[in-house]
Amino acid sequence: MIARIEEQVQPQPSLAKRVALAATTAVVFTWPPAFVVFAAATIAAPSLTNGAGIGTAAFWALLFAVLTAAVAMVTALRRRADKPDVADTAPSTRATVLRIAVHALVTGGCAGLVLAWQGLSAGQIASLAGVLIVVLHLLPMIVARLLHRLRRRRQVGGSDPTP
Repeated sequence: MIARIEEQVQPQPSLAKRVALAATTAVVFTWPPAFVVFAAATIAAPSLTNGAGIGTAAFWALLFAVLTAAVAMVTALRRRADKPDVADTAPSTRATVLRIAVHALVTGGCAGLVLAWQGLSAGQIASLAGVLIVVLHLLPMIVARLLHRLRRRRQVGGSDPTP
């Protein structure tokens, strides 16, 4: 009964809207960092990208973002609408590590497909995919954990009465 009341107050978005939102969000959050990684590699280590230009790096980032968006759309399609959203609860460390591992595999796979199609060697692909995984997954997770700990310390420190 509570679920029905919640549905009336805050209706769930349709499947088409969830898929479109997933694709848009994936492109917005993957294209700029991927472009920065590919452009920095092009400028700092041209041998890592076979001397590709900035335009080519932008094209690679766009292809990578489109592949990532396609994966996000499939994931949104597979996610059940009647499954309760657990966004309000803090995920366990195991769930966080598992989620990062799955996303890292998807990132590595998408980067591998794009870069292999462009003719880069396995070592070049592994290097660029590794940097993408660090920039897209590990750094945001580390920053989020540090901010969470900082917020928790402030709450604990703020609740103690001062003498």
